[in-house]
Amino acid sequence: MTAFGADWRSIRTKIFTISLLPVMALILVAVINYRHLSDLGQSAEQIMARNYRSIKAAQEAANILETNRNILLSQFFGEGNPNQTTHSSRDLGRALETCRLHIAERGEKRLVEDLWYQYQKYNEIIARYDTDDLPSYVGEFTSLTSEMVIRLNDLVELNERGMELAEQQTRQLAKRAQRQSLVILLLAIGLILLLSFLLSGRIARPIRNLTDQLVANHKRGGRYPFLPVRGEDEIGLMTAEFNRLFESLSRYDQHNAAILAVEKDKVRQAEEARTRFIADLSHQLKTPMTSLTMSVNLLHDRRDRLTGEQISMLLDTATDDCERMAKLLNELVDIARLEAMVRPAVREPIMVTELIHTSLRPLVKQAEEKGVSLVLEIEPDLPVITLDTTRFPWILTNLVGNGLRYTDSGGVITIAVTRQSGSFVFVCRDNGCGIDPDHLPHIFERYSQFAEREKMGTIGLGLAIVKEIIEQHGGGIQAESLPGQGTVFTFWIPEHKDSSNAESIID
Repeated sequence: MTAFGADWRSIRTKIFTISLLPVMALILVAVINYRHLSDLGQSAEQIMARNYRSIKAAQEAANILETNRNILLSQFFGEGNPNQTTHSSRDLGRALETCRLHIAERGEKRLVEDLWYQYQKYNEIIARYDTDDLPSYVGEFTSLTSEMVIRLNDLVELNERGMELAEQQTRQLAKRAQRQSLVILLLAIGLILLLSFLLSGRIARPIRNLTDQLVANHKRGGRYPFLPVRGEDEIGLMTAEFNRLFESLSRYDQHNAAILAVEKDKVRQAEEARTRFIADLSHQLKTPMTSLTMSVNLLHDRRDRLTGEQISMLLDTATDDCERMAKLLNELVDIARLEAMVRPAVREPIMVTELIHTSLRPLVKQAEEKGVSLVLEIEPDLPVITLDTTRFPWILTNLVGNGLRYTDSGGVITIAVTRQSGSFVFVCRDNGCGIDPDHLPHIFERYSQFAEREKMGTIGLGLAIVKEIIEQHGGGIQAESLPGQGTVFTFWIPEHKDSSNAESIID
Protein backbone atom coordinates (compact mmCIF):
# COMPACT_ATOMS: atom_id res chain seq x y z
CA MET A 1 0.00 0.00 0.00
CA THR A 2 1.35 3.43 -0.90
CA ALA A 3 1.90 6.20 1.58
CA PHE A 4 -1.06 8.11 0.16
CA GLY A 5 -3.29 5.03 0.28
CA ALA A 6 -2.35 4.40 3.90
CA ASP A 7 -3.10 8.02 4.78
CA TRP A 8 -6.41 8.52 3.03
CA ARG A 9 -8.35 8.70 6.33
CA SER A 10 -6.22 11.53 7.71
CA ILE A 11 -7.52 15.06 8.23
CA ARG A 12 -4.77 16.31 5.96
CA THR A 13 -6.15 14.24 3.08
CA LYS A 14 -9.70 15.42 3.78
CA ILE A 15 -8.65 19.07 3.81
CA PHE A 16 -6.63 18.50 0.65
CA THR A 17 -9.73 16.97 -0.96
CA ILE A 18 -11.82 20.02 -0.03
CA SER A 19 -9.13 22.31 -1.44
CA LEU A 20 -8.94 20.18 -4.59
CA LEU A 21 -12.64 20.58 -5.44
CA PRO A 22 -12.42 24.22 -6.68
CA VAL A 23 -9.37 23.31 -8.75
CA MET A 24 -11.23 20.41 -10.35
CA ALA A 25 -14.22 22.67 -11.05
CA LEU A 26 -11.99 25.28 -12.67
CA ILE A 27 -10.31 22.60 -14.77
CA LEU A 28 -13.73 21.30 -15.89
CA VAL A 29 -14.93 24.79 -16.83
CA ALA A 30 -11.65 25.47 -18.63
CA VAL A 31 -11.94 22.23 -20.63
CA ILE A 32 -15.54 22.98 -21.65
CA ASN A 33 -14.69 26.57 -22.60
CA TYR A 34 -11.71 25.34 -24.59
CA ARG A 35 -13.97 22.96 -26.46
CA HIS A 36 -16.46 25.73 -27.22
CA LEU A 37 -13.69 28.07 -28.34
CA SER A 38 -12.33 25.30 -30.52
CA ASP A 39 -15.77 24.85 -32.13
CA LEU A 40 -16.02 28.60 -32.69
CA GLY A 41 -12.57 28.64 -34.24
CA GLN A 42 -13.42 25.74 -36.53
CA SER A 43 -16.64 27.48 -37.59
CA ALA A 44 -14.78 30.68 -38.43
CA GLU A 45 -12.10 28.69 -40.22
CA GLN A 46 -14.74 26.89 -42.28
CA ILE A 47 -16.29 30.21 -43.25
CA MET A 48 -12.89 31.54 -44.29
CA ALA A 49 -11.84 28.31 -46.02
CA ARG A 50 -15.01 27.68 -48.04
CA ASN A 51 -17.46 30.57 -48.42
CA TYR A 52 -15.04 33.47 -48.38
CA ARG A 53 -12.66 31.91 -50.90
CA SER A 54 -15.53 30.95 -53.17
CA ILE A 55 -16.89 34.51 -53.02
CA LYS A 56 -13.48 35.99 -53.69
CA ALA A 57 -12.86 33.63 -56.64
CA ALA A 58 -16.35 34.28 -58.09
CA GLN A 59 -15.86 38.04 -57.85
CA GLU A 60 -12.46 37.69 -59.49
CA ALA A 61 -13.99 35.60 -62.30
CA ALA A 62 -16.76 38.19 -62.82
CA ASN A 63 -14.18 40.96 -63.02
CA ILE A 64 -12.23 38.96 -65.61
CA LEU A 65 -15.34 38.42 -67.71
CA GLU A 66 -16.28 42.09 -67.55
CA THR A 67 -12.73 43.07 -68.39
CA ASN A 68 -12.66 40.73 -71.41
CA ARG A 69 -16.04 41.98 -72.53
CA ASN A 70 -14.82 45.57 -72.30
CA ILE A 71 -11.69 44.64 -74.22
CA LEU A 72 -13.73 42.99 -76.94
CA LEU A 73 -16.07 45.98 -77.19
CA SER A 74 -13.04 48.25 -77.43
CA GLN A 75 -11.71 46.14 -80.27
CA PHE A 76 -15.13 46.26 -81.87
CA PHE A 77 -14.89 50.02 -81.89
CA GLY A 78 -11.28 49.88 -83.13
CA GLU A 79 -9.33 49.97 -79.84
CA GLY A 80 -7.59 47.40 -77.55
CA ASN A 81 -5.08 44.52 -77.74
CA PRO A 82 -6.33 41.06 -78.96
CA ASN A 83 -3.70 39.07 -76.99
CA GLN A 84 -4.94 40.43 -73.62
CA THR A 85 -8.16 38.37 -73.86
CA THR A 86 -6.31 35.04 -74.04
CA HIS A 87 -4.25 35.85 -70.94
CA SER A 88 -7.38 36.78 -68.97
CA SER A 89 -8.97 33.47 -70.01
CA ARG A 90 -6.32 31.55 -68.09
CA ASP A 91 -6.94 33.75 -65.01
CA LEU A 92 -10.66 33.01 -65.38
CA GLY A 93 -9.92 29.26 -65.40
CA ARG A 94 -7.91 29.54 -62.19
CA ALA A 95 -10.71 31.47 -60.46
CA LEU A 96 -13.37 28.94 -61.55
CA GLU A 97 -11.08 26.09 -60.40
CA THR A 98 -10.94 27.74 -56.95
CA CYS A 99 -14.74 27.86 -56.87
CA ARG A 100 -14.91 24.19 -57.90
CA LEU A 101 -12.50 23.20 -55.09
CA HIS A 102 -14.41 25.12 -52.36
CA ILE A 103 -18.00 24.02 -52.82
CA ALA A 104 -19.74 24.50 -49.42
CA GLU A 105 -23.43 25.27 -50.00
CA ARG A 106 -26.34 23.32 -51.39
CA GLY A 107 -26.86 24.16 -55.11
CA GLU A 108 -23.37 25.56 -55.42
CA LYS A 109 -22.08 22.48 -57.22
CA ARG A 110 -24.67 22.83 -60.00
CA LEU A 111 -23.77 26.50 -60.49
CA VAL A 112 -20.07 25.70 -60.63
CA GLU A 113 -20.65 22.89 -63.16
CA ASP A 114 -22.71 25.24 -65.34
CA LEU A 115 -20.01 27.87 -65.10
CA TRP A 116 -17.37 25.31 -65.98
CA TYR A 117 -19.39 24.23 -69.00
CA GLN A 118 -19.83 27.87 -70.08
CA TYR A 119 -16.12 28.42 -69.49
CA GLN A 120 -15.35 25.73 -72.04
CA LYS A 121 -17.67 27.45 -74.55
CA TYR A 122 -15.97 30.68 -73.58
CA ASN A 123 -12.62 29.22 -74.49
CA GLU A 124 -14.02 27.99 -77.81
CA ILE A 125 -15.34 31.45 -78.62
CA ILE A 126 -12.01 32.98 -77.69
CA ALA A 127 -10.23 30.40 -79.85
CA ARG A 128 -12.23 31.24 -83.00
CA TYR A 129 -11.91 34.95 -82.63
CA ASP A 130 -12.44 36.48 -86.11
CA THR A 131 -12.11 40.14 -86.86
CA ASP A 132 -13.85 39.76 -90.26
CA ASP A 133 -17.14 38.72 -88.67
CA LEU A 134 -16.73 40.81 -85.56
CA PRO A 135 -20.39 41.89 -85.05
CA SER A 136 -21.73 38.33 -84.75
CA TYR A 137 -18.75 37.31 -82.64
CA VAL A 138 -19.27 40.21 -80.23
CA GLY A 139 -22.94 39.35 -79.82
CA GLU A 140 -22.22 35.71 -79.01
CA PHE A 141 -19.37 36.64 -76.65
CA THR A 142 -21.29 39.30 -74.70
CA SER A 143 -24.31 37.00 -74.39
CA LEU A 144 -22.16 34.20 -72.94
CA THR A 145 -20.26 36.49 -70.55
CA SER A 146 -23.53 38.03 -69.34
CA GLU A 147 -24.89 34.58 -68.50
CA MET A 148 -21.66 33.65 -66.74
CA VAL A 149 -21.63 36.91 -64.74
CA ILE A 150 -25.23 36.24 -63.68
CA ARG A 151 -24.29 32.75 -62.50
CA LEU A 152 -21.21 34.11 -60.75
CA ASN A 153 -23.34 36.69 -58.97
CA ASP A 154 -25.71 33.88 -57.98
CA LEU A 155 -22.71 31.96 -56.68
CA VAL A 156 -21.58 34.99 -54.64
CA GLU A 157 -25.07 35.50 -53.28
CA LEU A 158 -25.35 31.81 -52.36
CA ASN A 159 -22.05 31.90 -50.45
CA GLU A 160 -22.98 35.18 -48.76
CA ARG A 161 -26.19 33.58 -47.51
CA GLY A 162 -24.09 30.64 -46.33
CA MET A 163 -21.76 33.02 -44.50
CA GLU A 164 -24.69 34.75 -42.84
CA LEU A 165 -26.12 31.39 -41.80
CA ALA A 166 -22.71 30.26 -40.50
CA GLU A 167 -22.37 33.54 -38.63
CA GLN A 168 -25.77 33.01 -37.01
CA GLN A 169 -24.80 29.47 -36.11
CA THR A 170 -21.55 30.75 -34.65
CA ARG A 171 -23.40 33.31 -32.55
CA GLN A 172 -25.81 30.63 -31.37
CA LEU A 173 -22.88 28.36 -30.57
CA ALA A 174 -21.22 31.17 -28.61
CA LYS A 175 -24.42 31.87 -26.66
CA ARG A 176 -24.93 28.17 -25.99
CA ALA A 177 -21.33 27.86 -24.85
CA GLN A 178 -21.78 30.87 -22.58
CA ARG A 179 -24.96 29.43 -21.07
CA GLN A 180 -23.38 26.01 -20.63
CA SER A 181 -20.29 27.50 -19.01
CA LEU A 182 -22.44 29.56 -16.64
CA VAL A 183 -24.62 26.56 -15.75
CA ILE A 184 -21.60 24.32 -15.25
CA LEU A 185 -19.88 26.99 -13.17
CA LEU A 186 -22.97 27.44 -10.98
CA LEU A 187 -23.36 23.68 -10.62
CA ALA A 188 -19.68 23.36 -9.76
CA ILE A 189 -19.95 26.13 -7.16
CA GLY A 190 -23.03 24.50 -5.66
CA LEU A 191 -21.38 21.08 -5.66
CA ILE A 192 -18.23 22.52 -4.10
CA LEU A 193 -20.26 24.25 -1.38
CA LEU A 194 -22.21 21.06 -0.69
CA LEU A 195 -19.16 18.80 -0.60
CA SER A 196 -17.19 21.35 1.42
CA PHE A 197 -20.03 21.53 3.95
CA LEU A 198 -20.27 17.74 4.16
CA LEU A 199 -16.52 17.18 4.38
CA SER A 200 -15.97 20.02 6.86
CA GLY A 201 -18.78 18.58 8.97
CA ARG A 202 -17.15 15.18 8.78
CA ILE A 203 -13.87 16.70 9.93
CA ALA A 204 -15.41 18.82 12.70
CA ARG A 205 -17.94 16.23 13.92
CA PRO A 206 -15.42 14.01 15.79
CA ILE A 207 -13.89 17.07 17.47
CA ARG A 208 -17.35 18.34 18.45
CA ASN A 209 -18.35 14.89 19.72
CA LEU A 210 -15.14 14.66 21.75
CA THR A 211 -15.76 18.10 23.25
CA ASP A 212 -19.42 17.30 24.01
CA GLN A 213 -18.44 14.06 25.73
CA LEU A 214 -15.86 15.81 27.89
CA VAL A 215 -18.31 18.60 28.81
CA ALA A 216 -21.11 16.11 29.55
CA ASN A 217 -18.81 14.02 31.71
CA HIS A 218 -17.72 17.14 33.58
CA LYS A 219 -21.34 18.15 34.22
CA ARG A 220 -22.14 14.66 35.51
CA GLY A 221 -19.27 14.96 37.94
CA GLY A 222 -17.31 12.16 36.34
CA ARG A 223 -13.55 12.09 36.57
CA TYR A 224 -11.96 10.17 33.74
CA PRO A 225 -14.38 8.93 31.07
CA PHE A 226 -13.73 6.35 28.39
CA LEU A 227 -14.23 8.03 25.02
CA PRO A 228 -15.34 5.86 22.08
CA VAL A 229 -12.82 5.96 19.24
CA ARG A 230 -14.50 6.69 15.91
CA GLY A 231 -12.27 6.69 12.88
CA GLU A 232 -8.60 6.17 12.25
CA ASP A 233 -7.61 9.76 11.54
CA GLU A 234 -5.82 12.22 13.82
CA ILE A 235 -8.99 12.74 15.89
CA GLY A 236 -9.25 9.00 16.50
CA LEU A 237 -5.59 8.88 17.51
CA MET A 238 -6.08 11.87 19.80
CA THR A 239 -9.15 10.22 21.39
CA ALA A 240 -7.16 7.03 21.99
CA GLU A 241 -4.39 9.10 23.59
CA PHE A 242 -7.00 10.80 25.79
CA ASN A 243 -8.21 7.38 26.92
CA ARG A 244 -4.66 6.30 27.73
CA LEU A 245 -4.08 9.56 29.59
CA PHE A 246 -7.32 9.16 31.57
CA GLU A 247 -6.40 5.56 32.39
CA SER A 248 -2.97 6.63 33.63
CA LEU A 249 -4.49 9.46 35.67
CA SER A 250 -7.03 7.06 37.15
CA ARG A 251 -4.28 4.63 38.17
CA TYR A 252 -2.28 7.54 39.53
CA ASP A 253 -5.26 8.75 41.59
CA GLN A 254 -5.86 5.25 42.91
CA HIS A 255 -2.20 4.96 43.85
CA ASN A 256 -2.26 8.36 45.54
CA ALA A 257 -5.51 7.49 47.30
CA ALA A 258 -3.92 4.33 48.67
CA ILE A 259 -0.87 6.29 49.81
CA LEU A 260 -3.10 8.96 51.32
CA ALA A 261 -5.12 6.34 53.18
CA VAL A 262 -1.92 4.84 54.59
CA GLU A 263 -0.62 8.27 55.57
CA LYS A 264 -3.94 9.20 57.16
CA ASP A 265 -3.85 5.98 59.12
CA LYS A 266 -0.30 6.77 60.21
CA VAL A 267 -1.33 10.27 61.23
CA ARG A 268 -4.31 8.88 63.13
CA GLN A 269 -2.14 6.34 64.92
CA ALA A 270 0.46 8.99 65.69
CA GLU A 271 -2.23 11.33 67.00
CA GLU A 272 -3.65 8.58 69.19
CA ALA A 273 -0.17 7.75 70.45
CA ARG A 274 0.55 11.39 71.13
CA THR A 275 -2.71 11.82 73.01
CA ARG A 276 -2.00 8.71 75.03
CA PHE A 277 1.54 9.75 75.85
CA ILE A 278 0.55 13.30 76.71
CA ALA A 279 -1.82 11.76 79.24
CA ASP A 280 1.05 9.62 80.51
CA LEU A 281 3.29 12.67 80.60
CA SER A 282 0.71 14.59 82.60
CA HIS A 283 0.54 11.72 85.07
CA GLN A 284 4.33 11.55 85.26
CA LEU A 285 4.48 15.30 85.88
CA LYS A 286 1.86 15.05 88.60
CA THR A 287 3.81 12.44 90.62
CA PRO A 288 7.08 14.41 91.08
CA MET A 289 5.15 17.64 91.48
CA THR A 290 3.08 16.14 94.33
CA SER A 291 6.18 14.68 95.95
CA LEU A 292 8.05 17.99 95.59
CA THR A 293 5.13 19.92 97.09
CA MET A 294 4.96 17.58 100.09
CA SER A 295 8.71 17.85 100.70
CA VAL A 296 8.67 21.66 100.50
CA ASN A 297 5.60 21.89 102.78
CA LEU A 298 7.20 19.62 105.39
CA LEU A 299 10.37 21.67 105.32
CA HIS A 300 8.36 24.87 105.66
CA ASP A 301 5.90 23.76 108.35
CA ARG A 302 7.95 21.32 110.49
CA ARG A 303 11.54 22.44 110.01
CA ASP A 304 12.02 23.01 113.74
CA ARG A 305 10.78 19.53 114.63
CA LEU A 306 12.73 17.63 111.92
CA THR A 307 16.09 16.06 112.51
CA GLY A 308 19.05 16.80 110.26
CA GLU A 309 18.75 13.37 108.68
CA GLN A 310 15.06 13.93 107.89
CA ILE A 311 15.79 17.36 106.39
CA SER A 312 18.57 15.87 104.23
CA MET A 313 16.23 13.09 103.06
CA LEU A 314 13.50 15.61 102.15
CA LEU A 315 16.01 17.74 100.22
CA ASP A 316 17.30 14.68 98.33
CA THR A 317 13.72 13.74 97.47
CA ALA A 318 13.01 17.28 96.24
CA THR A 319 16.21 17.22 94.17
CA ASP A 320 15.22 13.90 92.54
CA ASP A 321 11.75 15.25 91.82
CA CYS A 322 13.23 18.36 90.18
CA GLU A 323 15.50 16.21 88.02
CA ARG A 324 12.57 14.04 86.93
CA MET A 325 10.53 17.15 86.10
CA ALA A 326 13.47 18.59 84.13
CA LYS A 327 13.68 15.41 82.06
CA LEU A 328 9.94 15.52 81.39
CA LEU A 329 10.19 19.18 80.39
CA ASN A 330 12.99 18.25 77.99
CA GLU A 331 10.60 15.73 76.45
CA LEU A 332 8.08 18.54 75.99
CA VAL A 333 10.78 20.50 74.18
CA ASP A 334 11.33 17.43 71.96
CA ILE A 335 7.62 17.43 71.13
CA ALA A 336 7.87 21.10 70.12
CA ARG A 337 10.88 20.27 67.95
CA LEU A 338 8.98 17.42 66.30
CA GLU A 339 6.02 19.67 65.47
CA ALA A 340 8.39 22.31 64.05
CA MET A 341 9.88 19.86 61.52
CA VAL A 342 7.37 21.02 58.91
CA ARG A 343 9.06 24.40 58.65
CA PRO A 344 11.44 24.73 55.67
CA ALA A 345 15.11 24.26 56.46
CA VAL A 346 17.76 26.86 55.66
CA ARG A 347 21.00 25.21 54.51
CA GLU A 348 24.32 26.90 55.19
CA PRO A 349 27.94 25.83 54.60
CA ILE A 350 29.97 24.82 57.67
CA MET A 351 33.21 22.98 58.36
CA VAL A 352 32.79 19.48 59.82
CA THR A 353 35.09 20.12 62.81
CA GLU A 354 33.18 23.29 63.67
CA LEU A 355 29.90 21.37 63.41
CA ILE A 356 31.15 18.64 65.81
CA HIS A 357 32.49 21.07 68.41
CA THR A 358 29.32 23.20 68.27
CA SER A 359 27.13 20.12 68.75
CA LEU A 360 29.13 18.68 71.68
CA ARG A 361 29.82 21.91 73.57
CA PRO A 362 26.72 21.58 75.84
CA LEU A 363 27.69 17.98 76.77
CA VAL A 364 31.39 18.34 77.59
CA LYS A 365 30.86 19.35 81.24
CA GLN A 366 28.20 16.66 81.74
CA ALA A 367 30.60 14.00 80.38
CA GLU A 368 33.37 15.21 82.70
CA GLU A 369 31.08 15.12 85.74
CA LYS A 370 29.96 11.56 84.90
CA GLY A 371 33.45 10.37 84.10
CA VAL A 372 32.74 9.45 80.46
CA SER A 373 35.36 10.18 77.80
CA LEU A 374 34.39 11.85 74.50
CA VAL A 375 36.70 10.79 71.65
CA LEU A 376 36.68 12.50 68.20
CA GLU A 377 37.94 10.70 65.08
CA ILE A 378 37.52 13.14 62.18
CA GLU A 379 39.07 12.38 58.81
CA PRO A 380 41.48 15.18 57.86
CA ASP A 381 40.87 17.59 54.97
CA LEU A 382 37.12 17.03 54.83
CA PRO A 383 35.34 19.50 52.52
CA VAL A 384 32.73 21.98 53.64
CA ILE A 385 29.31 20.44 54.28
CA THR A 386 26.09 22.31 53.49
CA LEU A 387 23.18 21.62 55.85
CA ASP A 388 20.65 23.08 58.26
CA THR A 389 22.97 24.52 60.90
CA THR A 390 20.06 25.06 63.29
CA ARG A 391 18.58 21.54 63.35
CA PHE A 392 21.46 19.30 62.35
CA PRO A 393 23.64 19.84 65.49
CA TRP A 394 20.76 18.52 67.57
CA ILE A 395 21.34 15.08 65.96
CA LEU A 396 24.79 14.73 67.53
CA THR A 397 23.60 16.34 70.76
CA ASN A 398 20.79 13.81 71.10
CA LEU A 399 22.86 10.74 70.16
CA VAL A 400 25.74 11.66 72.47
CA GLY A 401 23.27 12.65 75.21
CA ASN A 402 21.64 9.22 74.99
CA GLY A 403 25.09 7.65 75.18
CA LEU A 404 25.89 9.64 78.34
CA ARG A 405 22.55 8.63 79.84
CA TYR A 406 23.12 4.90 79.38
CA THR A 407 26.92 4.74 79.82
CA ASP A 408 28.43 4.29 83.28
CA SER A 409 31.43 6.13 84.66
CA GLY A 410 34.66 5.16 82.94
CA GLY A 411 32.90 4.53 79.64
CA VAL A 412 33.87 5.95 76.26
CA ILE A 413 31.75 7.63 73.58
CA THR A 414 33.41 7.93 70.16
CA ILE A 415 32.29 10.27 67.37
CA ALA A 416 33.86 9.48 63.98
CA VAL A 417 33.37 11.31 60.66
CA THR A 418 34.58 10.04 57.26
CA ARG A 419 33.82 10.65 53.61
CA GLN A 420 32.67 7.67 51.54
CA SER A 421 31.19 7.49 48.00
CA GLY A 422 30.09 11.12 47.92
CA SER A 423 28.57 11.12 51.42
CA PHE A 424 29.62 12.20 54.90
CA VAL A 425 29.39 9.21 57.26
CA PHE A 426 28.94 9.90 61.00
CA VAL A 427 29.40 7.16 63.62
CA CYS A 428 28.42 7.56 67.30
CA ARG A 429 29.65 4.58 69.38
CA ASP A 430 29.36 3.96 73.14
CA ASN A 431 30.07 1.01 75.46
CA GLY A 432 27.00 1.46 77.65
CA CYS A 433 24.21 -0.94 78.56
CA GLY A 434 22.98 -1.39 74.98
CA ILE A 435 19.43 -1.86 73.67
CA ASP A 436 17.27 -4.96 73.89
CA PRO A 437 17.06 -6.68 70.43
CA ASP A 438 13.24 -6.69 70.70
CA HIS A 439 13.20 -2.92 71.09
CA LEU A 440 15.88 -2.09 68.49
CA PRO A 441 13.55 -2.06 65.40
CA HIS A 442 11.23 0.47 67.13
CA ILE A 443 13.67 2.99 68.56
CA PHE A 444 13.08 5.50 65.71
CA GLU A 445 9.27 5.43 66.04
CA ARG A 446 7.43 8.35 67.57
CA TYR A 447 6.28 7.98 71.17
CA SER A 448 7.82 4.53 71.45
CA GLN A 449 8.12 3.50 75.10
CA PHE A 450 9.72 0.54 76.79
CA ALA A 451 11.13 -0.38 80.19
CA GLU A 452 14.42 1.52 80.07
CA ARG A 453 12.71 4.75 79.07
CA GLU A 454 9.99 4.36 81.67
CA LYS A 455 12.64 3.96 84.34
CA MET A 456 14.42 7.06 83.05
CA GLY A 457 11.16 9.04 82.96
CA THR A 458 11.28 9.69 79.17
CA ILE A 459 8.82 9.01 76.36
CA GLY A 460 11.18 8.49 73.36
CA LEU A 461 10.86 11.34 70.87
CA GLY A 462 14.54 12.17 70.45
CA LEU A 463 15.50 9.43 68.00
CA ALA A 464 12.34 10.01 65.94
CA ILE A 465 13.39 13.64 65.55
CA VAL A 466 16.95 12.56 64.70
CA LYS A 467 15.68 10.29 61.93
CA GLU A 468 13.44 12.97 60.41
CA ILE A 469 16.20 15.60 60.38
CA ILE A 470 18.58 13.16 58.66
CA GLU A 471 15.96 12.19 56.07
CA GLN A 472 15.28 15.87 55.37
CA HIS A 473 18.95 16.11 54.40
CA GLY A 474 18.59 13.15 52.03
CA GLY A 475 20.41 10.70 54.29
CA GLY A 476 19.64 7.67 56.45
CA ILE A 477 20.41 6.20 59.85
CA GLN A 478 20.78 2.73 61.31
CA ALA A 479 21.51 1.34 64.77
CA GLU A 480 23.41 -1.71 66.00
CA SER A 481 23.43 -2.78 69.63
CA LEU A 482 24.23 -5.68 71.93
CA PRO A 483 22.95 -5.68 75.52
CA GLY A 484 25.82 -5.00 77.91
CA GLN A 485 28.27 -4.07 75.11
CA GLY A 486 27.00 -0.75 73.85
CA THR A 487 25.31 0.82 70.85
CA VAL A 488 26.53 2.13 67.48
CA PHE A 489 24.53 4.73 65.51
CA THR A 490 25.66 5.22 61.91
CA PHE A 491 24.13 7.89 59.69
CA TRP A 492 25.16 9.44 56.40
CA ILE A 493 24.47 12.74 54.63
CA PRO A 494 25.09 13.16 50.87
CA GLU A 495 27.33 16.00 49.83
CA HIS A 496 25.19 18.95 48.86
CA LYS A 497 25.47 20.05 45.24
CA ASP A 498 26.47 23.54 46.38
CA SER A 499 29.27 22.28 48.65
CA SER A 500 31.94 23.26 46.13
CA ASN A 501 30.63 26.79 46.09
CA ALA A 502 30.38 26.79 49.88
CA GLU A 503 34.15 26.34 50.23
CA SER A 504 34.75 29.61 48.50
CA ILE A 505 32.19 31.26 50.78
CA ILE A 506 33.94 29.96 53.90
CA ASP A 507 37.35 30.97 52.60
